[in-house]
Amino acid sequence: MLFYRFVTILTLLLCMASQAHAKDITVVVDTWESYSNTDDTGYYLDILQAVFPTPDYTLSISHVPYKRALLMVIQGKADLTVGVAPGDMPGKFIVDQYLEVEKVAVVVKRETAARWQGLQSLKNKVVVAKIGYEFSGNFTVPIYYSEKSSLLSMLKMLAAGRVDAVLDYAEDIKKEWARAGLNDNFTILESVISNKVYPAFNTERQDLRIHFEKTFQMLVKAGTIRSIGIKYGLDPENLPQPE
Repeated sequence: MLFYRFVTILTLLLCMASQAHAKDITVVVDTWESYSNTDDTGYYLDILQAVFPTPDYTLSISHVPYKRALLMVIQGKADLTVGVAPGDMPGKFIVDQYLEVEKVAVVVKRETAARWQGLQSLKNKVVVAKIGYEFSGNFTVPIYYSEKSSLLSMLKMLAAGRVDAVLDYAEDIKKEWARAGLNDNFTILESVISNKVYPAFNTERQDLRIHFEKTFQMLVKAGTIRSIGIKYGLDPENLPQPE
């Protein structure tokens, strides 16, 4: 009886010691379906869990708007964020290893598509995207840009003539096409925006950044990153490739 009690106490002490030595990591990220879900699953968050596994690390994940996440990392209030587009924060915070090539589509009237010459074709047009996507930074011409919570409602606004263009991901648009009441007067132009997105680290946590850079490359070569991406329906061509 005393032996089993001793083993139980020893096991508890070992667990406590392991937790005491675990590195706490504060992660801030916007909520993006299939990338950073509210249940802490998704492509980005699965990658972080693979790079920073328990019991060596403890991830504390908070879902906040994209711009706030960037600011928290810059101000040292969080250790890292993910899904950062080039130019959205100073380069010293961004890791030089991309997570994905983000390809965005646009839905417009066919007459607009027939004259399409890139994003400049939307000059002075009313353009909408989902909250947190921050696509306005990709434009060099003036547009009337706003963000909404629902892709379906934005597509309905397009069908009703209330907006001129909807920016989102092609597969998601196709799923809502019929429900939105869109017809042959509209079309999808794919890959009108193509950006690599990256993780970004607080400059005071160089230990985490160095560990990420080393481990992420190993996971790419092992095919782990590809497997995570396929799990969430991402196109393998848009994922990091082994060197």
